[in-house]
Amino acid sequence: MSAVTSELLETVAELWPGADVVPAGTAGDGRPVRARYALLSRGDDPTVLVPVESATAAGASLRRFSTASSWWETTSRVAAGAAVRALPGLLRQRVEIRGGHDGLAVHLSEVLGTPVSFSLSIGTARVNRKPVLQVFDEEGRCRAFAKVGWSENTCADVTAEGRALATVTALEYQHVVPPPLLARTSWAGRPVLVIGPLQPSPWRRHRRAWTPPEEAMTELASSFASPDGRLTDSAWWQRQWEATGALVDPVLRGRFGRAMERVDGIVGRRALSWGAWHGDWTPWNMAVSGDAVLLWDWERFETGVPMGLDPLHYVVNSFNSGVPASIEGVLRALCFASYRDRSLGGEPHVTSLLYLVAILTRYLRLVDVPGGEHISPRAMQTLVALERLTQV
Repeated sequence: MSAVTSELLETVAELWPGADVVPAGTAGDGRPVRARYALLSRGDDPTVLVPVESATAAGASLRRFSTASSWWETTSRVAAGAAVRALPGLLRQRVEIRGGHDGLAVHLSEVLGTPVSFSLSIGTARVNRKPVLQVFDEEGRCRAFAKVGWSENTCADVTAEGRALATVTALEYQHVVPPPLLARTSWAGRPVLVIGPLQPSPWRRHRRAWTPPEEAMTELASSFASPDGRLTDSAWWQRQWEATGALVDPVLRGRFGRAMERVDGIVGRRALSWGAWHGDWTPWNMAVSGDAVLLWDWERFETGVPMGLDPLHYVVNSFNSGVPASIEGVLRALCFASYRDRSLGGEPHVTSLLYLVAILTRYLRLVDVPGGEHISPRAMQTLVALERLTQV
């Protein structure tokens, strides 16, 4: 059994406190069977558990799409979902949850007002890895998604996303579609966020995956606009300095601080426009539906930030998806997007500098938390990219 599979099974067992996971068909031991799951693979290791009592729910668990899904991935998932619905016996690698106490499914049933089951995924190893549940009713219809805080860092993320969605869903939009906020709750001392499903068409595509949906991004940013003002007078800039001062590593703290001083010298007295950003707007966190963009994963949402950060984040991540993070990759993405301000005599574009500061305060803070080794290379390469741009 791989480490990924082991972690997946350990995680699902904890959703029924005191329960064990055993292979299906293991001789009965008098303990109740709380749930039955099949292990599915996305890549080399099984990373998804789907409920087997409902073939409809099992098939729906496979039909997860985003703008980043290739035609082949989309076709494969549609076909796999249809096959599982028609022939549930295809799900051969099965396990049972035995014993323990009433679990998260009972709590979610109370929250949603109907008996539910769920599939479970934990994603790839990264600093913000946490269980994500797709929740189904007894007819196998997807009723919600639930995110569960699993560590100090991910508990903060789940709480932050709930707070963000409460703010975002209070407004109406023409081009941005956030998921409905159903509940901000807790279970077994863990924060739980329950959101309504967004259901993109598997065949609808953003015209060019590397081009940001700027109309939707502008709408979100301007919906939370505040008066123009200088960088040095802003609460946002003060927060970046506070985050820099809180870094544990004195070398990183010094390097980042010196780069920020150079940014201050370039940008500090300029009048900037202020608004909001999603904070992690990438092709894999969105899907296109007509003229609208379905958008999820809001834990990085922030108001009172410089306008224009989301397009840069989108371009940098699109250009570097599927390849090792690199300094050149970050700089090429910024160059491709033509985010340079010629009015500064060839110096780096203001928004590029502010974006790199914003993303570095996030990355460098995470370097020293459990799992920080997954973000450390990208943090260091982004820091060097900022250093290079401030020395132009």
